[in-house]
Order: sequence, then C-alpha cells, then structure tokens
Amino acid sequence: MNKIPEVKDLEKKAKILRSYIITAITAAGSGHTGGCMSAADIAAVLYFKILNHDPKNPAWEDRDRVFWSAGHKAPTIYAALGLSGYFDIDDMVKLRKLDSPFEGHPNAHKLPGIEASSGSLGQGLGIAVGSALSARLTEKDYYVYCILGDGELQEGSVLEAAMSAAHYGLNNIIAIVDRNRLQIDGYTEDVMEIEPLADKWASFGWEVLRCDGHSIKELVDTFKKAKDIKDKPAVIIANTVKGRCISYAEDICSYHGAAPKDGIEGDESLAKAISDIDCPDFSQNKVKALLKKAESYQEEIDKKVSSLVPSFSKDYFWNKAETMKVHMEPNRMGFGRGLKIAGEDPRVVALGGDISDSIKISDFYKDNPERANRWFSMGIAEQNMTTVASGLAKEGYIPFIGSYGVFITGRNWDQLRTTVCYNDYDVKIADAHGGISVGPDGATHQALEDITNLYYLPNIKIVVPCDSIEAKKATLVIKDITGPAAIRIAREATPVVTTKTTPFEFGKANIYRYRGESKCFADSFECVLSTGYRSEDEDITIIGSGPIVTEALRASYILKAEYNIEARVINIHTVKPIDRAAIINAAKETRAIITCEEHQVGGLGNIIAGIVSTSVIGKPINMDMIGIPDRFGQSGAPWELMKLFGLTAEFIAKRAKEMINI
Repeated sequence: MNKIPEVKDLEKKAKILRSYIITAITAAGSGHTGGCMSAADIAAVLYFKILNHDPKNPAWEDRDRVFWSAGHKAPTIYAALGLSGYFDIDDMVKLRKLDSPFEGHPNAHKLPGIEASSGSLGQGLGIAVGSALSARLTEKDYYVYCILGDGELQEGSVLEAAMSAAHYGLNNIIAIVDRNRLQIDGYTEDVMEIEPLADKWASFGWEVLRCDGHSIKELVDTFKKAKDIKDKPAVIIANTVKGRCISYAEDICSYHGAAPKDGIEGDESLAKAISDIDCPDFSQNKVKALLKKAESYQEEIDKKVSSLVPSFSKDYFWNKAETMKVHMEPNRMGFGRGLKIAGEDPRVVALGGDISDSIKISDFYKDNPERANRWFSMGIAEQNMTTVASGLAKEGYIPFIGSYGVFITGRNWDQLRTTVCYNDYDVKIADAHGGISVGPDGATHQALEDITNLYYLPNIKIVVPCDSIEAKKATLVIKDITGPAAIRIAREATPVVTTKTTPFEFGKANIYRYRGESKCFADSFECVLSTGYRSEDEDITIIGSGPIVTEALRASYILKAEYNIEARVINIHTVKPIDRAAIINAAKETRAIITCEEHQVGGLGNIIAGIVSTSVIGKPINMDMIGIPDRFGQSGAPWELMKLFGLTAEFIAKRAKEMINI
C-alpha cells in the first residue's frame, strides 16, 4: 500500500535527523548513538507534525513546551530544532566541542528552543508538571511534552512527578517513554526491572497508550489520541530499538554512549551508518563538508586554548620533551584494582548505579564469579542505592556504592547525611568521574562541588588520590576504616607520578621536592611523609589533592628551571581527616601558599585557609587559590578545560612567581 505523503515526508525528516546526529557524534568522537537513534522518529513526528511552535519566535507564550528529561539524547534535540529552523543545523557538527552551544547535554542558556537544561536523569517530568500547572494558572491551552528514557524510570523522582501530575488532573501533559530496553549496564530487565510499565503508569492515574516508536503513522495517531484525553495526563510508551537504522549499533549496549568505533571509514563507521540510514538528501559531499566544518572549528579552538596558556623558555607540557616522561592512566583503574582485592573479604559487597564498568566498580566481580551473590545492581537510583547500602552495613557488610560524582554526592546528599553519616554506617562511596575529567559531557556531569558536599558531613572520611597507583592504595585503606568513607576518582587518563613504594599513610600528607631533571618525571622528585619532612626554607608551598597534584609537581619543576624558585608540594590525598600539622608547618616555614583544585575554588582552598588563619598567629600569610571560578563547567576535551579554567602547571607557576615577587 502506498504511504500518504505526510508519512513519507516525516520518514524523510527522520532520516535527515539521523544523518546529522551520527555525523556530529562522529566529529565529536563521543556521544550517545543508541538513544539518539531510537528517539529520532519520535522527534520527527513531534517537531514536524504535533508541536505548536514557532522557530522564529522561540519565546512565544502560547507555544507547546518540550522537556527532554533524557538529556543525553541532546544530538536528537539539536537536529530536530535545527531542521525546524531555530538555527543553522549544519552548526551542530560542533557537538561537544569547547565553546560550542551544542554541549554534551542541552544547555538552555545557549540555544533557542531548549526549554530547560538537562542531563541529570529523573528531573524532566517534574519540570513538566510545573509548566503544566503554570498553564492552568495563566489559563493557557498549550501542551507540555516530556521525553523520558526507560532506564530513567528507575529514579524515584519520576514516580513522584507522575503521582503529582495525576493528582492535579493535568490533562495538558503528555509523557513519551523511549522504550528501547537498554541502559548503560545492560537490558533494563537485568539492571532493574521496570515492568509492568503500563500498569504502573495506570496505577498512578495516567492514560497509557502504546505504539511502535519507529512507525511514523502509529506515532502520529498515538499523539493525536493522547491529545484527545481530557481528564488525566497521558503517557505514550513507544517501543523502539536502541541504535535504530545503524546495523552495527542496533540493540547493542556498548553503543549507548559511544561514537562509531571505526571513525569515518570501516565496518563500524560513519560511512557505514550513513549507508544504513539511506538518506537521499545526505550525500558524501555533504558529509565531507560537515566534517570539514568541524575540523576547522576545532583548529580555531586549538589556537584559542594555546593562546591562554602562559609561555616559558620551552614547552613543559606532559611528554613534550625527551626527558621528564610520564605514563598516563585514569585513576579509576586503580580503584577497580583495589576493589578487586578488597572483594576477597566476604563482608565486602558492591552496588552498581548503571555506570558500573565506567567507574570500575564492576571489577569487584569480574573474573570472580563466586562474588556474584554479593553484587547488586540498583539501576539509576542513587538515593535508593545509598539507603540499601546502609541496611547492608547495619547488618555487618561493607558496601561500596558509586556513580558520577555529581550524582552520588548530590542527588542523595540527604541520604548520605542522615542515613549513612548520622548512623555512622560503614558505607564506602566511589565519588567517580570527579572534576572536569568527563569533559564533553558538560556541566551536568562535571562534579565541581562534591568535595564540599561531603566534607562538612560529620563522621565521613575522604581520600582523593593523585593517580591510579595511589587510588589502589586508597581503596584498600578505606575498606578497612570503620565508618563512612569516600574516594574521589577521575575518568580520563592523568599522569602517574607515584610508585608501589611511594609512602601512603591515611591522614598524613605526602611532601614532594623537585631534585633535578631526569628521564622519568617521577624520579625527579623526592617524596616523604609529612611527619618525616624537614624544612628546606622553600619559597612557596603548593597544596593540592587528586590528579591536579601532578600539575603542582610540574609547576615546581617550571619554577625551579625558569626562576630558581624552590617549591614545597603537598599532596593532601586524605582531605578528611586532613593533615593539619603539614599545612601549619608550611604556613610557618615558607613565604607563600597556593592551593590548586579541580573543583569550585575554595573547596579545598577554604579548608586550608581556615586551618592557616586559626593556627598561625603573628605572621602575615601570603595565600592564593586556583580552581574553577564560581561557575558551572562546559563541554570540551578534559585537557582543553584544564587550560581554559587555568588549572595546569603553567598557570600555577605563573601565579606562584607573582606571589613570590610581591
């Protein structure tokens, strides 16, 4: 049977959306291929058939609102808005790049047509409820649409919002569940079962409609039915396939958050994806032009970033010279190795929060199938994971929990405060992907407040290892500490500057002194415990925690080589209980202190300042702090962001020199 022109046109638009999405994700080198492809048909029907909106007037009061609670599907949003005419769709090939408005998760401040910034799952439906209530108060007749991922429904906040929408009889809300059955850790039924999905929504008082999320005609008809519901909110459960239309990505879990692994050419490449999508309006020349646009933009960004970095007599950046070489590895790898050893203790259990492999908490049971009965998947539900872990701790187990640092220390802060810390339960928290190490994911996923979130909770202990070797040691240490403890670990590769023999004692800082250039960076420094250190009358003390300690070490090298300035570097790997004596001695024995942190400025710095100002009496203190300057992060490569925010050794050395010359 011939398709009606409207259906054919919408199918064509869906193909165009998919072509732009996969091209942009390939140019970025990262992004959520799976969910973007599964939601493309939904977006095509919604934006080009159902939605009452005006791209020339994005703030039109009577427009329908669309909230993408599943913010990781940002490329689908960008493609739909661009093709609608809100902006030049070709520009979305700048996806996830520094200073681009097309961030890894949608930023409402940067692009027209985005109703709310999103990325932290489980929050969109609540915003939709508020928007729908506003329509009632102002007597507007616009509709509010909310697009949800199915794994996202594991967040309790979604059910709370669903309850409130039905309670208030909000018949102007239509929720759409992209039911592709896959999330990061696997199939939803294996990670955390959400069925019977229709019955659950119905029990909350919603009208439930089902459809094939890849049938344009069914989607159009189902949206129309949903708009005809007059006495309650409606939810459309759209059955989809993750990675739809890309043969190598369809129903493949690993393509949840990955770009084509072969890049532009190959069996799993952009070229193969474009061929699979089969969009007549997307020629090879079009693809080449878009990739060239992305390349040119990146060249501009490279020049901008380079211009920001202070220069010296030579390039001191990592591995640029034949000497001072380092190996780089994410310190989360060390956490995984440590947890694997900790798991030998039968009291240790592990709870996963849907990014188990990414944060390496899955190393607990990998190659150790006998531990399977001590591994519990909690899905996307940080609050529940925290309280369940507390129950296990109460009964004598040592549970490790973890997720993105921004979620595991933020979304469930009250549970950490009241249930874990107030009860002094033996729960261990993997504060993973800390700082800006998640790079292209952008502000919603960059943990820049997590140390402060945790530090002021009574009873908790906090370790922030500087590299993967120290992370392994720290993991084993916190396992044996009684009571709540957290370890902050980064995602991307950073320099390894310690060895198996480098001292590590919980609660005691390590002090480093640069001794001279050598082939291996780590061999150029002497490291001792603070309790065994004797002052060398250094000019300045540089204090840091986590991977930025490696930048502090490199800064001390630059200061000596360029200006003959001697620097004492203190690695505060144990942030709580902090080594007060090491800090006080540094304030008394050196001319200045500078703190550096991959965090909102003052997270560590204000802790240090508090110790110094209340303990060093009778001496003026010359002190400064380097960190993120009271702002949210943004998309960009991790090292680009380190330079943009002035966190690398070059910036530390420049400021230290200025402080010494005051």
